[in-house]
Amino acid sequence: MRISSIGDAVKIHHRHNSLETKHYIAGLLLALTPLLATAAPAVKDEDVVELEEVTVIGDVVPEASEELNAQTLDNAKLATDKTSASDTASLFKDIPGVTMNTGGGVSSLPSIHGMADDRVKISVNGMSITSACSNHMNPALSYMAPNSVGQAVLMAGITPVSMGGDSIGGTIAVDALAPKFASVDQKTLFSGQTGGFFRSANDNFGVNSNAQYATRDLSFDYNFSGSKAGNYQRGDDGPAVIPTSFFTTNLGLRAAKALDKGFISADVNLQHIPIQGFPNQRMDVVENNAVLGGISFENYYDWGKLDARLYHHQTWHTMDTLDERHTAPMLMRADGSDYGYRVRGHLYWSDVHTFRIGSEFARQTLQDWWPKSNGQPNDFLSINNGERNRLGTFLEWQADWDAKWTTQVGLRNDMVWMNTGQVHGYYPTQTDLEAVVWEPKFNAADRARVDTNFDATAQTRYTHDASSQYALGFARKTRSPNLYERYAWYGHNSMVTWFGDGNSYMGNIGLKPEVAYNFSLSGTWNDPDKKIWSAKLSPYYTHITDYIWGQAEAGAPGGFRGLQFVNLPYADLYGVDASGRYAFLPESQTGSWAVRSKLAYVRGIGENDLSGRPCPYAAIGLAGVCNAKGWPVGGLQAPEKVNLYHMMPLYGSINLENSIQGDWGSLGSEIGIDLVKNKATIAESYSEPKTPGYVLLNVRSSYQYQKLKLDFGVDNILDKLYYHPMGGVDIVGTYAQGFPIPRLLPVAAMGRSVFVSVNVAY
Repeated sequence: MRISSIGDAVKIHHRHNSLETKHYIAGLLLALTPLLATAAPAVKDEDVVELEEVTVIGDVVPEASEELNAQTLDNAKLATDKTSASDTASLFKDIPGVTMNTGGGVSSLPSIHGMADDRVKISVNGMSITSACSNHMNPALSYMAPNSVGQAVLMAGITPVSMGGDSIGGTIAVDALAPKFASVDQKTLFSGQTGGFFRSANDNFGVNSNAQYATRDLSFDYNFSGSKAGNYQRGDDGPAVIPTSFFTTNLGLRAAKALDKGFISADVNLQHIPIQGFPNQRMDVVENNAVLGGISFENYYDWGKLDARLYHHQTWHTMDTLDERHTAPMLMRADGSDYGYRVRGHLYWSDVHTFRIGSEFARQTLQDWWPKSNGQPNDFLSINNGERNRLGTFLEWQADWDAKWTTQVGLRNDMVWMNTGQVHGYYPTQTDLEAVVWEPKFNAADRARVDTNFDATAQTRYTHDASSQYALGFARKTRSPNLYERYAWYGHNSMVTWFGDGNSYMGNIGLKPEVAYNFSLSGTWNDPDKKIWSAKLSPYYTHITDYIWGQAEAGAPGGFRGLQFVNLPYADLYGVDASGRYAFLPESQTGSWAVRSKLAYVRGIGENDLSGRPCPYAAIGLAGVCNAKGWPVGGLQAPEKVNLYHMMPLYGSINLENSIQGDWGSLGSEIGIDLVKNKATIAESYSEPKTPGYVLLNVRSSYQYQKLKLDFGVDNILDKLYYHPMGGVDIVGTYAQGFPIPRLLPVAAMGRSVFVSVNVAY
């Protein structure tokens, strides 16, 4: 049992042992059997509702789950990624096995055990949001500011069915707190918070505010955040890294009505990003506007709980090059939308057995085009009327056999339908060599695809005693390709890449879904009172068939590559996460002292029995074009074994903590050391650059007195020049070396940064 939100908790006990309730549940299950014959795994459910207080029922934490509770969520907001205090993905960066594929200031892509982006299921306020951009510059977590997050959960590998399918790398769910209502003794309830922050390395300043007003029957919420930053300074007093500036604002409104044992609410969120630089991409965001929201329902009954979510998300996205690049402009636009619903029933059969059943639907539409300019006769149609529809159904069974043993088994089916319209380039095919080769073939192809995906999970958890707990889990997870992986048609296109590598990619209509088999083991140990020490060790192994990979087909000076998405026969990822904490001086005149640490390692290897395609220009009598484009006539020979791209090397951290309280308030401080090994094992097919190892020193403090909270500290105190292994290629810096390009340069990370934030509650 756990609490996944901020506030007090009260457990509601349902009387679900009656024969009438069992007959009702049995009938409901029987009626839904045809629909749920293909169902999916759930390893744990987020049975969280907030009425007058937070309510948690029937929750079983997956063995690979990490939850940011009230305190850790506050700490994570304080320690958001050093490149930005506005990047919600960075809330999870201190969890072992989780790293950030860095991009723009508010658009990092979280990686779990070596898998990122579309391989990770991300839910934002119960919505499945897809990136409407050929460079994935607007990922799901970019639509929610850190100060808006009230509940945050990360699950690695084995994911509950209720959190959705169509992913293989785990699940991240961020949600606002459930609406609050005035208690029986209150007529109205009013609360709020206002604050601001500043970070020195990029002159990043921001403001945030939220307010709640409620009666016993109605509740209204308001949330606003804004953040602006310039280009950040790299370490060792070096020059600014360009372009890394950004400006973002988010506004959220919600109204809710209390039900007998739940609520119904409607919410809307607006986002405006007029600028966001991406040093590891060839383009930048010059405008991203979005509206998202929907209707939520949660209520408890004698037989259990029912929750539902109906939502819509619309994005208007524009890319170009920012002025500091000093390159020719190239306008690119994308309009994307997501529609969907999710319905889940939590059926309490007895004190031992719980069933969860449900259905969800997610529809993505995408129009990606590049407006004509400089006399070009046509707009370039990159994705024309693209659509991706997914219908999922699931069933899971949980058994709490006794105080020691819990098991859970789940089944899931997801049907995915994809299609797109015909395309054309800027110029007619008779005047455009690339269009001659690719456009007729793409338009003549049968582009409609249907994937029938099945997931299954099983896990058990054993609590030996108050000091030790063990868990073993297995999952079969499936992910279908995204629209760009299947439908990017214009040869090797440098405008299609979300990997931060500067390479050029082409889609593949024939791609198969990825299927991952995940095995994980976890052991947790602590003192009986869970106050002095704790340790956790979690080894894992994932075998993925039909792994989607960029197969190198063409090369260019300096190392940039032209690649096509293909299915490797298989890929293997394995590693271990470890963490621990020891309060060596829990009580003293100088406060409580503790040390905590983490360590994580992942290795990814792929089996490659493919070779690059022969140059298609030779087939039309233009073999001379092949060399000019770096495309060997016979195709590039692929190595038999490949290192997977964007694998974090061995890394860890050690932190010394101190907390002290008195009549004057409370003060918490910590000194931390981040240690990262050099990245020498690289994906040569992607021309991934190597990065040296490094050690960083950081210090943070937080002071609170009544309703005033002050946070301050310094990141990278020694102003170390370092390169984050997941930072990608510095596009501007690489081209600044001159031609021919001698080598690809990694992106330099942020130098010394002093930060301070102030928040006042009322």
